[in-house]
Amino acid sequence: MSPPRLFCSDAARLRGDDSTATTARTDVWFVVEFPGTWGRTPLFDAALPPAVRTALQDALAAVPRSRVLFIRRRLEPAAENRRVYIARSAPRPSITSFDVPSIEDVANLPLIAEALHPSSFLLHPLMLVCTHGQRDSCCGRRGYPLYDALCKREDLDVWQCSHVGGDRFAANAVVLPWGLYYGPVEPRDAAPLADAVGRDEIFLPAYRGRSSLPRVGQAAETFVRRETGLAARDALRMTLREPLAEGRTHVQLRETDGTLHDVTIEQYVAVESALLTCTAASADAIPQFRLIQHSITR
Repeated sequence: MSPPRLFCSDAARLRGDDSTATTARTDVWFVVEFPGTWGRTPLFDAALPPAVRTALQDALAAVPRSRVLFIRRRLEPAAENRRVYIARSAPRPSITSFDVPSIEDVANLPLIAEALHPSSFLLHPLMLVCTHGQRDSCCGRRGYPLYDALCKREDLDVWQCSHVGGDRFAANAVVLPWGLYYGPVEPRDAAPLADAVGRDEIFLPAYRGRSSLPRVGQAAETFVRRETGLAARDALRMTLREPLAEGRTHVQLRETDGTLHDVTIEQYVAVESALLTCTAASADAIPQFRLIQHSITR
């Protein structure tokens, strides 16, 4: 008899999976409050009004590198209004919010126009914690305790959210509008993570990457921060990316004071075969990045 299957997040911890640069590229986020059951694939499984589903699908088709997330509170009476955020992680981080009388009214919002030509550039941090247990058990069992821990902070706008990716790194959190991914995050990390957000800094121990960067850029940024201790959220900007021989990549990052970081990274297969989610029917390889060289020019 085969041994019982581990939860994917437990297996990832046992393997020592590195969450560096595991963030899918996303520049625009349509974040919709929907307190009902989400199902496995909310845009299709949730009991959305047809006009709302169509409006969100049209927005995804019209806005490059965009995604839809559904959010809700926990243990609170249902609000009369529904909150909608349109967050832009690139090229200029900003966030716009709307309060509408009902979910049906989401269909009448200027989703595409606001995403492509924002009318405001507010930067109030929005903290999302994935608790999507219908998608993966680990997101529920690990996400709810983190959400509850973060809700103790009155200085944060915290919501539960639907699937953000990287189930094996649960609990996962995303800070918008910058698209900063964190995971695994334990409830004991809630206070230092919240403190870092309040200081406009990166919480490096659980940092997965920035959604507005390609994965090689995410890896280079993380390695530079680890090497230098640079914590300021907006301290680095990717200015160059070029492929090298033997699967390596050269990435150049510039600090706000002009300091240049030249980084050579390499992608490799850390694990040949593993079940990456709790519901995976087949195993996949796990690619990771390693730092080959890092030089600084001041």
